[in-house]
Amino acid sequence: MSAWASLAVVMCIATAAKAQSPDPRDTPPDEERLLNAAVPDIWLTTTSGMRVSLSQIASGKPILLTFVFTRCVGVCSPFLMTWRAADRAVGRQDKYRRVVLSFDPRDTTADLLVLRQHLALKEHDDWTLAIGDPDDVRRLAAAIGFWWDWDQSRQQFDHPAMLAGIRDGRVVRLLVGGSVTSARLDELVREVSGEFVPSYPLPGRVPFRCVQFDAATGRMTLDWGFGLLLVPVFTTSIATFAMFAAGARSRRRHP
Repeated sequence: MSAWASLAVVMCIATAAKAQSPDPRDTPPDEERLLNAAVPDIWLTTTSGMRVSLSQIASGKPILLTFVFTRCVGVCSPFLMTWRAADRAVGRQDKYRRVVLSFDPRDTTADLLVLRQHLALKEHDDWTLAIGDPDDVRRLAAAIGFWWDWDQSRQQFDHPAMLAGIRDGRVVRLLVGGSVTSARLDELVREVSGEFVPSYPLPGRVPFRCVQFDAATGRMTLDWGFGLLLVPVFTTSIATFAMFAAGARSRRRHP
């Protein structure tokens, strides 16, 4: 392998490692860093007053889980509404369980019951809105890379919006962003259900790459990293051609 090719491989590894490193709290959680991480089977109290474990809620099915707090005036409600709308559009209601868990110790099951009515989930048993012991909730949040900080000036929690796909007690995929589209939800549901879903580097996350994924068209296109990988090929070809050309000139001068 040439020096240029070795350098290209090192750059790929370095940037991939950088993309998988823990993100600081001023950036969204990394969707790829915690894949296959174990999730604690904590106990929760639902809006019906039942105390159940996460595995009992799953009942052998995958779980999509998100964290919210009912006093949120920011992303929580819009995020839940887009998830609700995308859930209707995807139409795979029997494939997985949905869990909305409050991380705010002030929240009660009565607060979550109001939220349940707001989301029009009264007749939907596959949606579980619940609270839990604060220490257990923090353990679960840490397992999927979720965090929250109290903002004293706004009297609100600062936190990301994310959906965790969990199967058999392990993280399958994280979906991070302020809204849930039906296309991404369908992909997430298929993956937690055990179907093969092609993976791709997230746009803007890996600066050195060979291909770029366009979420709008669902197509892969060549990126500038592919051209850089061709540099060793052209360099070696030019050097080889120059070497043979020099040898030919030498033979003509000294037959």
